[in-house]
Amino acid sequence: MYNRHFGLSAAPFRITPDTQRFFGGGQRAEILDSLVYAITHGEGMVKVTGEVGTGKTMLCHMLQEQLPDSVEVVYLTNPSLTRDEILAAIALELNLPASADTSRLRLQQLLQNHLLEAHRDNRQVVVFIEEAQQMSLDTLEEIRLLSNLETRYSKLLQLVLFGQPELDQLIEKHEIRQLRDRISHCFRLSPLSPPEVRDYLRFRLHSAGYRGNDLFTPGAYRLLALSSGGLIRRLNILADKALLAAFAAQSDRVGWRHAWRARTDNARVRRLPFLPRSLAAGLGAGVTAALLGFTVFTQYAPPGQENTAHPTPISQNIDELRATALQTRPASGGLPLVSGRLLASRHWLQQPSRGGLTIQLLLTEDDDLHAVEKLLSRQPYSELLSELYLYRSEVAGRQRWSILFGEFDNRTKALAALADLPGRIQRRQPYLRSLGPLRSRFQATGPDTRTGKNKDDYS
Repeated sequence: MYNRHFGLSAAPFRITPDTQRFFGGGQRAEILDSLVYAITHGEGMVKVTGEVGTGKTMLCHMLQEQLPDSVEVVYLTNPSLTRDEILAAIALELNLPASADTSRLRLQQLLQNHLLEAHRDNRQVVVFIEEAQQMSLDTLEEIRLLSNLETRYSKLLQLVLFGQPELDQLIEKHEIRQLRDRISHCFRLSPLSPPEVRDYLRFRLHSAGYRGNDLFTPGAYRLLALSSGGLIRRLNILADKALLAAFAAQSDRVGWRHAWRARTDNARVRRLPFLPRSLAAGLGAGVTAALLGFTVFTQYAPPGQENTAHPTPISQNIDELRATALQTRPASGGLPLVSGRLLASRHWLQQPSRGGLTIQLLLTEDDDLHAVEKLLSRQPYSELLSELYLYRSEVAGRQRWSILFGEFDNRTKALAALADLPGRIQRRQPYLRSLGPLRSRFQATGPDTRTGKNKDDYS
């Protein structure tokens, strides 16, 4: 309805997951990389939790796209299955020769034979289970038994449990303590912070064809962040309604009053029983306006959570290696390629955030800059060297390097560049990332003016 008014080519805030509009901010790109790594390296059972609307389903769909063709995915969306039904459901998804009256023992044998055959063919089988917090203890116990299927050296079946925070409470139960011990990796999707809300809204508008100046005013950004609590699904609904309110008012920008209309339309203002309705609504508006005036708002955290920094210890040897690399001239020995790209990356990430996209080519397995140096010296990376950038962050509990390619001011150009990448790079499943969150995070933890070294997630 409002697309033409704002110069959009598509609706930007549909709540149906669209992997072409995956937002990598809020650590989502890093979690996606970690999940791909955990599955492709056969690291057993994985758990992903997050509040309703934080993007678990989108992450699940993205994960299916990023996994190589050698991984066979079983996707279960019904958590109410009994222990017998879940076995039958997996057999059905794998097209095993089973029928409704096939015995449980026969199903287990068919599944094990299929997994052994896949293992011999260097294929993997992974089961994704959504809304896992609703599963019964008996069904979870069956999942544990399935995780026991293995050869001498590797697991035959991997499982990824997606669920709300109640899943954490469920697996703490004494009755399924053995399942808890099988989980090798745990990830948590957190609500977006206010700066990430702003980046998310800009990213979605950009992906829908918007090419103008900032469409939302600062006040609208702040109110949408407050009203949504950083939950992506709720944010999509509110942003869509705010755009509709601005369109109805024939406004060229979405202001605070349009965001307020979206907020009040989405949920009734709670009225105290001893106050008249009009006074209660006015009080609610006044409290919201007061909240928006506090500068501490930029440090927003969801209720019950604190904004406590968790510094990551960094190996002294790695710090020394990185400091040496930064001081090495590109033409000299040591790590000349890494040195040049680290310096270029520092300048690149310090640029003002203008939105835009980059392409993540790969994520290293560790913090070894010598390995990065070797990679940059080989084709086809050496041919792209002038447009390669290095970004360091903590993924799966350890520091790793993202190798990024280029900067693109719109999605069309980025997708064209992605399609033109050499085949050897294409096989690593590169994907688009929003530059805004990367630059914001780098600048927030950037160079220390006294020592010249970077802090926290980039050095």
